[in-house]
Amino acid sequence: MQNRYVSDLGDFGKYGLLRALCRSNESGSPELTLGVVWYLMPDESHNADGKFTQYLDHSPKNEHRFRRCDPELYNALDIIYKKDRNVSSIRKYSILSPGTVFYEKLLTFDGTPANSLGARRKRIAYRNGWVQDALSATKDCDIIFVDPDNGLEVGIKRHQKRGPKYVFFDELEPYCKRGQSLIIYHHTSRRGTAEEQVRERLAQIDERLNSDSTFALLYHRGSSRAFFVVPSEKHKSILTGKVEQFMQGPWSQHFTMVCNR
Repeated sequence: MQNRYVSDLGDFGKYGLLRALCRSNESGSPELTLGVVWYLMPDESHNADGKFTQYLDHSPKNEHRFRRCDPELYNALDIIYKKDRNVSSIRKYSILSPGTVFYEKLLTFDGTPANSLGARRKRIAYRNGWVQDALSATKDCDIIFVDPDNGLEVGIKRHQKRGPKYVFFDELEPYCKRGQSLIIYHHTSRRGTAEEQVRERLAQIDERLNSDSTFALLYHRGSSRAFFVVPSEKHKSILTGKVEQFMQGPWSQHFTMVCNR
C-alpha cells in the first residue's frame, strides 16, 4: 500500500468490500471487528498508479455505476481525494466500522544497507519486529485485512528492496492459528488470465494456511486485483452470507466470486 493510492478506483472496491463483510446487514448477520495491516510503503513516482480517480467525476454514468453501490463511501472518498490522500484519512473519516484497528507503521528498507550478510540479517530482524507489532496491535480483531503493495509472495526475498511489496505465508499463519479470518489483497500479473492466477493462488493458500474454505473476489475495475478471503471456522457461515448478499446488489457489476472447488 502507498498513500498515493488512497481514494483511487481500487480503493473504492477495497473499502466497499470491507464495509460489506464487517458491518451488520439487513439479514441480521453480526458486525465483525476489523484490523487493517497496511504493509505501507513510501510513495513511488515511476508510474501512474493511484491516478485512476475519474470515477469520482460527478456524472450520471458515475452516479449509476459507482456511487449507488455505496453513496456514503463514495462521498467520503471524494472528500479525502480533494483534501488528504493518506491512509490515516481512512481512519480519520471513519471509512470503516467504529473500532477498526489500523496498523500504519511504514515497512521500508530505504536508507539501510543490503550487501552483506549482517545487513540482510538486520533487515530481516526489522521486518520480523514490524510483523510482531502488527500481530500485537490486531490481537482482538475478528478479521484481519492485509494490504501489501503487490500481494502474496512470489520469488523475491523478504529482505530485498522489493520485499516490502509482498506478504509472506509465514507472516499470515499466526492470524489463522489464533482463530482470526483473513482478507488478503493481491495484484494479478500478466501471466495467464486473472481467474487462472486466482485459482492457483487459492490452492496455495489452502495448503499453506491449512484452510478448506478460501475463496476470492476478483475486482474488475482499473488494474485487475483479487481479495482472498480465508474464513476461520467460526466465521465461515457469517462471511458466506455476507458475500452472497454483497454479490446480489450493485457491487456485482464490479466483482466476480471465484472458488477453487
